[in-house]
Amino acid sequence: PIYSIESWLCLRYKDYAIYIETLRDWYESYVLYSFLQFLINVLGGEESLILMLKDKSPTRGSHMWGLQWCVKPWLMGQPVRKTYMTTDGDTSLPNSPKSVAVATTASTGAAETLAFSPPSNNTVGQPLNQNKPLKRVHWTSPFFVKCKFGVLQYVLLKFVCSIAILILERYDLYKEGNFTYKGGYLYTCVLTNLSQCWALYCMIFFYYATKNELAPIRPVGKFLSVKALVFFTWWQSVGISMLYQMDLIPHYQSGAFS
Repeated sequence: PIYSIESWLCLRYKDYAIYIETLRDWYESYVLYSFLQFLINVLGGEESLILMLKDKSPTRGSHMWGLQWCVKPWLMGQPVRKTYMTTDGDTSLPNSPKSVAVATTASTGAAETLAFSPPSNNTVGQPLNQNKPLKRVHWTSPFFVKCKFGVLQYVLLKFVCSIAILILERYDLYKEGNFTYKGGYLYTCVLTNLSQCWALYCMIFFYYATKNELAPIRPVGKFLSVKALVFFTWWQSVGISMLYQMDLIPHYQSGAFS
């Protein structure tokens, strides 16, 4: 309904159509990212999804449609070592059954809070051995991160392009429907098309790796609906602009019937 209302507003207020269309295009990219988040939640969230992907065959990370010749396979799962150090001021165990420690990731150095239970042989007030860090291995999924970023980059690009279009239109530099190199419309079309195709590819790649787990919700029809909204509506506007530039769309004047 939001897309339909914005389309109607473009027809009703044609002088402001460029601004309404810009907001509508950004909404289309948000729909695509929201659909990916829907699939992630169906699969149990990001943590459960990563644990599931690490057990997948590495061949699920091999690219398709000729991209395997120029893009390396994406790892389904990768272990990352974490080292947990106790805080400097914590020299004794508190009365509570759990103690708080600061976790430092060996690869990134980021800190996080970890709650753990003290060993059974320690008593309240006994000093902790801070010179012996706790080591733990957790899993990450480069495949999932790249698929998610591949869709998110389209949302970010559309947001930046929306701001650029509003600025260019303000100074009559956008030239909507004109593919001249002196206008911003040509460059916006090229960037948007490349970003859009990559986002859709990442969506298909993600579905290919998780199609068995997503089978109960039958996401193919939902995906085609999202793909039709994002892809076909974009190329519809580009096709109309091309037909207009080729003089295949006649010009009409108010009050003329011929």
